[in-house]
Amino acid sequence: MDATSSGFELRDHTADLVLHAWGSTIEGLFLSAAEGLYAAIGRVETGDVTERVNLRFDAPDRAALLQDFLSELLFQFETRQERITDLEIVSLEEMALVVRGVAYKVDAERSMLDREVKAVTYHDLEIVQHDGQHEVDIVLDI
Repeated sequence: MDATSSGFELRDHTADLVLHAWGSTIEGLFLSAAEGLYAAIGRVETGDVTERVNLRFDAPDRAALLQDFLSELLFQFETRQERITDLEIVSLEEMALVVRGVAYKVDAERSMLDREVKAVTYHDLEIVQHDGQHEVDIVLDI
């Protein structure tokens, strides 16, 4: 990994799945984690735009902000069958996050869902800096 890259990878975990995400900035880490969450679900194809969304989160620290953010994306996917994309971090502070995006209806016929992600857990959730990268392991309950 070079210092400017961002991304994610999925790793097996005992009865769960670990999403390892990284970014050269903290904002890049959050966006990589969002993409990784959808990748954990499978190939999520979208249809029509349903709405533009503005999301705000307040939490005791950045790790909790990340968990809240990913949990909201999962909630929208599960309850409204929407994928929120075109994500833009408007502001990210130590205890507050504001994100803009566009909600698209999930096209169930074109999507290929690999697994049900039940929850984004707090288990060992810690954002660390390593070699100029922000990294995190997020345990997904499947």
